[in-house]
Amino acid sequence: MAQRRARKSPWTDDRDALELIARLLVSSSYRVPVEGTGTKSGLQAADVAGAVGYMRDRLAQTTALAVATRAQERDVARLSAMAFRRVVRVVRLIRPRPLDLHQPADRWRLRIAVYDAAYELVWPEHRRPYADLARDAKMRKASYIAVHKAASATLQEALNNGRRELAMRLFAERAT
Repeated sequence: MAQRRARKSPWTDDRDALELIARLLVSSSYRVPVEGTGTKSGLQAADVAGAVGYMRDRLAQTTALAVATRAQERDVARLSAMAFRRVVRVVRLIRPRPLDLHQPADRWRLRIAVYDAAYELVWPEHRRPYADLARDAKMRKASYIAVHKAASATLQEALNNGRRELAMRLFAERAT
């Protein structure tokens, strides 16, 4: 009779910093697995809070916390306001320019697209079609898609940097 090996669940990773934040912040009976019964204590919520406090990039920190805690609309709006300047820099490099950022209406449209990208990053199951989002922002679909992709790429980069830095601070090693 062949013995079955216990397989690790493919969708969980005990070394993923964002997953640890999500598990430790949600009230449950979850315990961080430890390797032995020695005197070394497991990872606590205070350890995660300390690692988050030592993160240097505030946008990366806010993005990682928003995704890990499934932030509500108010916190997503705060995240999109923090990301706005970085997205403006990226949008200015797009040729042909989808928006004229000297116009207040176009800056407002960009803010709407950044909020939509941030909300989609935090709540991917609530994703809406680009046509509806462009209609709500009163933009052409092609321009909206270009701006939304720039905002999504900026926020995704911040999330990846936050995940990497948090893992480095939390586990005191380089995360790959």
